[in-house]
Amino acid sequence: MSVIRFDDVVAQFEHVDDPDVLQMARDNRALKLALDMSRPRNWHGTGLTPDQLLPIARESGIPIAWVPPSKVLKMLVAAEPLDRMQVLLSVETEVVNQCRNLMNECDDLWIEEERTLVGRSIDAYTAGFHEAAMALAVAIGEPLALWASEPRVQAFDSEAEKLAWETQKKSAGKYGVARLELAAVAPGDRLNRIEVLRHALIGPIDKFFTPFYARPGEQVPETVSRHATVHRPTVAHLSKENALLAIMLDVSILRQQQAWAEEVRMDEAFYDEK
Repeated sequence: MSVIRFDDVVAQFEHVDDPDVLQMARDNRALKLALDMSRPRNWHGTGLTPDQLLPIARESGIPIAWVPPSKVLKMLVAAEPLDRMQVLLSVETEVVNQCRNLMNECDDLWIEEERTLVGRSIDAYTAGFHEAAMALAVAIGEPLALWASEPRVQAFDSEAEKLAWETQKKSAGKYGVARLELAAVAPGDRLNRIEVLRHALIGPIDKFFTPFYARPGEQVPETVSRHATVHRPTVAHLSKENALLAIMLDVSILRQQQAWAEEVRMDEAFYDEK
């Protein structure tokens, strides 16, 4: 087997959003590696770009990493923003089935508790108890979203830059870390491969942590909200749509935790052999 240099992989990044990328990657190992390193698995072969997909997460709070299926991503891109939730509900069986399949892939002992509880949230949803499903999914989703918000690695060009980030992070509070990172990207900025993967994961978290203080007359957020669910749960907010969003968010982050756990364990095994 021929050796693949990283430069060969880098040269293929410009092709990862091509509609025929899966077919081309069968005979092109560098392209296959570039695809796996730069795009969530459910984006593969859709022909969709980050510019088309990332706004779905930011604007509508809909998870787009690992879930939903590729076919549904295409439907969401084609839909008007106000119609996106109806698109999801029109294919909810397919989306829920994919969530179950992804949970079956989450077999690391580090996430065993979360996997069990997310599975029970899905069970409640499919049994018709979407309010209970959402309440459980949001409870699980808070620590998952906080984990996703915190970068696993953070690099700085200077001590001053590091100090500025830490000051911003402290002022934002634990719920504002993802919002800071998302806001740092100006319209038209070209994201690198790591940023695309990260923004796909954390895109919906800003809306999940929308500030809400349950003050008299304060409007309850429309999309799934941790604060509204905890501080002022209502029948309208604990809707079928929001329950599905909460479950999708849990599955998206938990499947990413599985991938992270696999990487950590591979690194540990490598160094143990040294």
